[in-house]
Amino acid sequence: MKRYIFRSIILLLVIASIYSCNSEKRNTGPVIIDVEGAVGNYTVGKLSDYMNEIRYIRLETTDSSLLGNISDICYECGHLYISDINDCCMIFDENGKFIRSIKRIGRGPEEYNEIRSIAVNPSNGNLLILTSTGEIVEYRISGEFVRRINSPDGIGNPFFFMPLGNDNFFISTFKFHQGASPENCYVIIDDSLNVIRSGSDMNGYVMSNTGSPAPVIAIDPYNIYRFGKDFYASQTSNDTIFCIEADSSYKMTPHIIFNLGKYKDESVRSMMPGKAYDKKVITKYSVFFETSDYLFIKFDMRALAQEPFERSTDMQLPGNGPVDMVTTVCGIYNKKKEQLSLLKQPVKRRSGMEEDIKGGPVFWPVFSTSRGELITYYNAVNLITMAEEEGTNYTGLTQIIGNLGENDNPIIAIAR
Repeated sequence: MKRYIFRSIILLLVIASIYSCNSEKRNTGPVIIDVEGAVGNYTVGKLSDYMNEIRYIRLETTDSSLLGNISDICYECGHLYISDINDCCMIFDENGKFIRSIKRIGRGPEEYNEIRSIAVNPSNGNLLILTSTGEIVEYRISGEFVRRINSPDGIGNPFFFMPLGNDNFFISTFKFHQGASPENCYVIIDDSLNVIRSGSDMNGYVMSNTGSPAPVIAIDPYNIYRFGKDFYASQTSNDTIFCIEADSSYKMTPHIIFNLGKYKDESVRSMMPGKAYDKKVITKYSVFFETSDYLFIKFDMRALAQEPFERSTDMQLPGNGPVDMVTTVCGIYNKKKEQLSLLKQPVKRRSGMEEDIKGGPVFWPVFSTSRGELITYYNAVNLITMAEEEGTNYTGLTQIIGNLGENDNPIIAIAR
């Protein structure tokens, strides 16, 4: 339970870009996205305006393939790789048929202790696992162990990673500390543990009160995403998305800058502590998703949110009681028109795009592929409850869920 709460904290704190780094169209500097100018102009986003199709994949449910709470999803080489809270990675084919599970918990040379993040090599389908000790363990899709890459000294607590090609890896980390040392850092290494590049800064979420004897948890790790051949990095507390230069230096250069204008307040960098719901301050989240024409972004709008709502929560976090206020607003940036649209909730209390292609649930991506496909998932019990209580809002939901049982595996949705 403690591990579940810990991981949930990380997800809450971190709850990707446009043109290529070498784009000829943008060669005079980073793109500026005018968030300040978009405030007050809200519209309902329809999925068909941004994507051509959506496919629902019902994952096979057996005693061997039953998933716990999902941590990561990768979709490459015609297979879905899904890791869960039980430190297991399940592999399904693109129709949802269960292939195998990989769970090698232990201290042996072919094992790992805990999954922090997964990635897939799109050239061969090999699964890569970042462990809680910063090691990277690689397996073939058959489950056969390939290799282990140990972590360099002083790496901190690993959070997320991304293979950069040429056997180089970007590892994002965070730290627990009591002093005024750098809070967040990243390291780029090769498979021989040579550190190619590293960095740290003082931004972060201080999650204990001043003067507390308990260690401070400072978390604002970089999220990395790939679109095409390019890689991008972003933090919640930073108004810039960086392009990771695809050369031997892996230098991070500004790629997109979010103009928050009068809504920028560096003293409020996150949801925590205290939430600051009464402030007209905007924070962008660090997770982004991209297609050839659009960038999908989430913002914490706080007092500027037009449709805030409360939800019950079991999370015991600083400034957080049994009821949490949701002030998140989804945004979509049109790269051709250079315009940001902030979205209304198409259904009350549900943020995202109206799924008007097949009449399914409100859609917003939580994962993406290197090809720009957007992925989300819906837990079976949530879908069944949705059909019973809100069925009139989703014309195709009954057909999508069919005879789904409450204990069945989630349904995966892939839009392209």
